[in-house]
Formats: sequence, C-alpha cells, structure tokens
Amino acid sequence: MSESNQKKYEAAAPDNQTTKYHGFGIRHVQMICMSFSMVAMLLARSCMGVAILAMTNTEHQHNPNIEIYEWDKKTQGLILSSFFWGYMCMQIPGGLLAKKFGGKPIILVALVANVFLNGLFPYFASVGGWWLVCISRVAMGLSQACLFPASHTLLGQWLPISERTSYTGIVYSASQIGTIIAMPLSGYLAETALGWKMIFYVTSAIMFLTAGLWYWFSASSPAQHSMMTEEERNYIEMGLNSDTGAKENRPIPWRAILTTAPFWAILSSHIGAYFTFTLFFVDLPTYLEKGMHISLRSSASLSALPFVGMWVGNFGSAMVGQKLINSGLLSLTACRKIFNSLALFGAAIGIIALAFLGADHKNFAISILVSVFFLFGFTGVGFMVNHLDLSPQFAGVMLSLTNFAGSFGSIFTPVVTSIILRNDPSDMSRWRIVFFLVAAIGFTTNLIYIIFGSSERQPWDSADYADRKRADPEEMKPLDKNKEKEMEANNQ
Repeated sequence: MSESNQKKYEAAAPDNQTTKYHGFGIRHVQMICMSFSMVAMLLARSCMGVAILAMTNTEHQHNPNIEIYEWDKKTQGLILSSFFWGYMCMQIPGGLLAKKFGGKPIILVALVANVFLNGLFPYFASVGGWWLVCISRVAMGLSQACLFPASHTLLGQWLPISERTSYTGIVYSASQIGTIIAMPLSGYLAETALGWKMIFYVTSAIMFLTAGLWYWFSASSPAQHSMMTEEERNYIEMGLNSDTGAKENRPIPWRAILTTAPFWAILSSHIGAYFTFTLFFVDLPTYLEKGMHISLRSSASLSALPFVGMWVGNFGSAMVGQKLINSGLLSLTACRKIFNSLALFGAAIGIIALAFLGADHKNFAISILVSVFFLFGFTGVGFMVNHLDLSPQFAGVMLSLTNFAGSFGSIFTPVVTSIILRNDPSDMSRWRIVFFLVAAIGFTTNLIYIIFGSSERQPWDSADYADRKRADPEEMKPLDKNKEKEMEANNQ
C-alpha cells in the first residue's frame, strides 16, 4: 500500500482496524479459489503428454477395453500442438471478455466447457480419430485461453501493492501443481483396466468439482463478494494505488499500450518463456521415454519432478521477492529484471548442458531438468506479474496480448521438434539441435527485457488520462525525478 493511501485508509478506518485485515480474509478465499482453478485447468491441459504415449502404446493392444492408435511422431506433434491453436486465437478476446464481464463468469464457463470436453474425449477419438481429437483439443484451448488474462484481471482487482508479488506468485504456482499431479496420475490411470480413457474421465470429474467451488466462493471484485466486509474492502481498494471502480467501462487505450516500450519488453520475455516451457511441457515424457530410455510409468512420474522444482522456485521467489521489495532492498524494476534473468538465462544454460547428456547420464539429466525448472519458476516474480505493475486496470488485456504472442511458441515448438527429430525421438543428436534452438531464443528475449523493461505504473492507467491529455499535453510528460521528490515533500 502506498504511503498516501495508507494515511487515507487510517483516517477513514475505525480505531484498531487499520491492520486487522493484514491477516486471513476474504481476499485469501479468492486466492484459494483461483489456485484450485489453476490446478484443475492445468491438470486437463497437461495430461495429454502422457495420454498420447498410452494411446499409441502397442503393448496394450491385447486389452479389448483399450483402443490403440497408430499415429506417427508428426501426427502426435499436431495433436499436442492443437490445444495451442485455440489457445492462441482466443487470447485477446478472452482478455476483453474478462475486462467487460469480470473474471468469475469467464473462468466458470471455461471450467464447465472442460468438464464436457474431457469427459467426451475417448468418444471423439473412437469416432473421428486424430482429426477429431485435434478439434476437441482446439476447443479446449479456446475455452482455457481466458484463464491467465481473467486471472490477471482478478488480481488487479483483489491485491494491494504490498501483497501483489507474493500472492500472484502463489496463485500462478498452482499451475505447476496441476502439472505435477497430472503426469504421475496420468501414468497410473493409463495402467488401469480402462487404460488412457480413465485419464480423461477422472479429469472431467475434478473439473466438475472445481466449477462448483468457483461458483459458490469466488467473485469478480471485492465489492461483488457476498462475504466481504466493509473494512477489508477498504483495505484492498485503498492499497491498489489505482482508480479501481472509477470509469470501469472506459475505452481500452490501445495506442498507448502498443507504444509503451516496457510492454514490448514483457511480450519479448513471454515469447522466450513459452518456447522453453512448451518444449518440456509437451515433449518431456517423450524425451524421457525415447531419448533417455525410461519406462512410460517411470517417465510419467519423472516428468512431474521438474515441475515440483518449478513450483518451489515460483513459490519461494514470490515470498523472497515481496520481502525484498517491501524492505526497500530492491526497487520493483530491479527485482523484476533480476528474477527474470535468473529464470531465462539460468534455464538457457541448463538446457545447453542437457544437450550434451545421453541415456547413460539419466540421473544427472533429471537433476539438470529440476534445476532448470526451479529457476524457470522465478518468472512469476519477473515478467509474469509485470503487467500489473504497468497497469492494474488493463493487466488482463495486456496479458492476453503477450500470451497471444507467446502462444506462437506453443504452436511451433511441438511441430518444429517433430520436424527436427524426423520421427526418431531416440536420436540424441537431434534433441541437441532442439535444445540449442530453445536456449538461444530464451537468452535473446530476456536480453530485450533487461534493456527495455520497467515496473513504473503508466500514465494511461489513470481514469482521467484522456481528460488530462486533452486538457494539457504537457502534463503527460514524465516528471523529472528530483522535481517529483520535491512535490512529494511539499505534499507531506
């Protein structure tokens, strides 16, 4: 909470109420609901990497309950990337819908849609083969595209500045929990009597329960939550340091957003992160089983281990980053750039090291993978929360734009990987080409982020931006730092 807003809140609040809601409150219930939604959505998204191995595993052909498909590596790459076709196309509309209607109804629709898409997946595969599987995955991508833009919109409404880095990191770290659960669970379910079909039936049931939790206990803003108290609502809104609630339906300043250099820095970093993440998110089970010669059940469990590291990195960096910011040891911009560099530069170095390992270095390769993902989790304190720094009001819209750009990496990575591997995922020399390419992209995009990134709240986030711009264009120029300090001293 900024000092000026803290003083306003203390003046308005009753005695002994100013710090009451620093503890557990309704905003924490909201964060829990958001975390469960993240877990469920990523569970549905992640299970395909293991499921497709089971769907093409000829060892199960003797079981009449399990249908096996003869899909080559190229077809598998198309299926794995098809989710991201829909995911990319709906990114910007998803952000706009979340801004217009609020985050709660948008995420609820996504959860319900995934209940049906997962539950009917075995039927789609049986009736239509790989092309109908692709269509269903595209539809799933369309429905899930709203998840992060809507979540960013909600975080911009719910989190005071003093809690923004930590709780944003906690919410987004739940996405790793979904992946951690998905891979070993999928491996276990693939070995049941119903085989890979059970993966999608169980996932559908989890999505159904999550949709009920979301419907009853979440809200699009503190003002709309039925259990919200006036004291906690004041604490939240005074701590946002923005014009939340004022001119909620004002036009989106597209030109201002698209001409802001720090926005493009975030976009660049988002693209690099997506290339790195998608490589392992989609192809890690295949790399472990075919490249490192680890069994399907073991590869499913080991595939989750790096995501455990990522969760620890995300959660831990969120806590440490918030303390460094609140204590004044690091400026907000310095914190974002340092943690983002540790994530992408560190991941690039780890991937290059991984490129020189073979099947006889299994344990060392797993250790490097865990380390890479641990560092990659630091992006939660880097570019991922940076949208909220620039504009709490339009963070969801901005994330939809950068996520849209990043989704190109999600689409191209499985396809490019399948082309490089040439239907032979056991050839480690070809995996080496893939790793070098992804490492180079991550290094370059983070360098752009270091040069152009910033965490300063942008003038166009203010509700009266358009009025002030028309009244006096001179007012829109950034203040000289010394002059700004002098004005703050005079106001005190």
